[in-house]
Amino acid sequence: MEPRDYFIAKEHNIKSILTNENRVFRVPDYQRNFAWTLDELEQFWIDFKNTFENAYTPNLVQKLEVKPHFFGTILLTESSNEFEITDGQQRLTVSTIFLKVLLEVSFRLNNQTEKSGISSIITPLLQRNDYDQPFEQRLYLDSTVNDLYKNYIVLSKCDTDRENYLRIHPIGKQNPPSSRQRLKEAYNFFLEQLSIEFPENITQEILHEKLKCYISTFIRLFTVLEIRVRDRETAYTIFGTINNRGKDLTDSDIIKNEIFKSVEEHRRDSIKQKWDTIIENIDSEDLTDYLRFQYASVHGPVKKVSLFKVISNLIAKVDSIQYLEQLKDESIWYARINLLGASHWNEQITKKLTAFKALDITHSLPLLLTGAVLFNNEEVNFERLVNATLVFCFRFFTLGKNSVENLEKEIGQMSEALRNSNRTLEDTINYMEQLTSDQEFLTDFINFSTKSNNIAFYILENLERQRMTGVVPLPHSPSQHVEHIMPKKPSQAARRLAEWNHVRNNPEYKDFVYRLGNLIILESDLNQKVSNKDFSDKKPIYKDSGLSYPRELYASQKIWDFGAITTRQQRMANEALTIWRYY
Repeated sequence: MEPRDYFIAKEHNIKSILTNENRVFRVPDYQRNFAWTLDELEQFWIDFKNTFENAYTPNLVQKLEVKPHFFGTILLTESSNEFEITDGQQRLTVSTIFLKVLLEVSFRLNNQTEKSGISSIITPLLQRNDYDQPFEQRLYLDSTVNDLYKNYIVLSKCDTDRENYLRIHPIGKQNPPSSRQRLKEAYNFFLEQLSIEFPENITQEILHEKLKCYISTFIRLFTVLEIRVRDRETAYTIFGTINNRGKDLTDSDIIKNEIFKSVEEHRRDSIKQKWDTIIENIDSEDLTDYLRFQYASVHGPVKKVSLFKVISNLIAKVDSIQYLEQLKDESIWYARINLLGASHWNEQITKKLTAFKALDITHSLPLLLTGAVLFNNEEVNFERLVNATLVFCFRFFTLGKNSVENLEKEIGQMSEALRNSNRTLEDTINYMEQLTSDQEFLTDFINFSTKSNNIAFYILENLERQRMTGVVPLPHSPSQHVEHIMPKKPSQAARRLAEWNHVRNNPEYKDFVYRLGNLIILESDLNQKVSNKDFSDKKPIYKDSGLSYPRELYASQKIWDFGAITTRQQRMANEALTIWRYY
């Protein structure tokens, strides 16, 4: 058999790809939804402008040598009356949106012949039907966004049409933005760019000529490589090859493609439903992190670069529907440990889960997920695991400076062993304690420094709360800031060079300034007053603080130097040992 029996590859420009054989293009529901951000839209606009300027002189005369712009690959599966888009829907969607906005610009032409001429070029690229026939889109997006695409973009003629649509079909704001938000953002982006290129005071003659040049640049000079196949299995294989070239996996779409490829046609609707439910549960269309952390929770640690391979091997051994069913069920707990949606945990658990975010320790998630799945009806045991995991990550990673790779390895191995009953909860906590002894903790704490305000605030706040328990509640709010007692940048003003003159020229200064012993939490109004003043000027201001450490500095410190920082940090380490304990 010849390669052409499996696929045909051919170069097209935008005009020929959209009107080829007069078929419609359809994005299947299992495909990833529209996802281009402003970054991709701006790059598209830069590419278009460069192509236009290389093709036309400032007087809109076409140059003799014109180079096309390669826009990418379009992978299509053909059927009797349509093309199914396996790869390239982002490019085709943006192409039709851009063309529609160009068409809207043409509505400003007074000459009906000129206006009809522009319409005769663009309209066949947006719709398949002939004049006076029922409307039929050229491109159909997936069912979740197609109505917006059709009515807000393709059929709208002005701002009023779009406003009326949104009044009936509002688009809520999500983070990250939904595909509906992305589509609206793309349309508005091109409206804004073309309003600059075609200002209200432009003459009718230039408006018409420049518009023709813009349209010609895009539909004739933007080229794509069309790969057309006759069956989905070949399309899935080519898609996976195009998008998986040994790079770190950052997009779960390739894995979804592999799952779809592994099951029969009649079961794919079930996969689509489960996949959409997972997206809804974890509030993200990119499931890569969830897939990796859930895999690590069950099977042990896995690197990003290996994720596609290990999940491909997994779905070759198990039933894909059952695997997705497990992913769907556990996505609820994954959302809860990430504190998404309504509050589920008690105050203490919620506080500790929030601390993982403050410390930016997402690699704890496999073990937390294992705990949520195993102990969802045993709150006491889940709280013990959450506390132990937080203490371990703080000791092992934040203070101990172990690598992310080592943290992932230990968390993954503990997750797999606990989930598969190879270790009890007690065994797991004891293992953590063995890896991070109290002596190691004290040594690491005494030498700890950080440039992260979030980490510094987390540590100092816990120390403050420990001191003030039962005395005065410590308010946690944006009105407090991390204060560097020895300032990051002493004043260089001539009249202030005597300030910090006992340490400022020492090469160790830049290291000690970020030591934990040099940091306190201070109310924002006091923080503004102390600024980068000398210690003797800061002390009276510290006296007015409602917090313990600033007042202690006022009462006990006469000078502030490297020795004072070291001594204070040693005392803080002993206090910290009573806070970050496993039991």
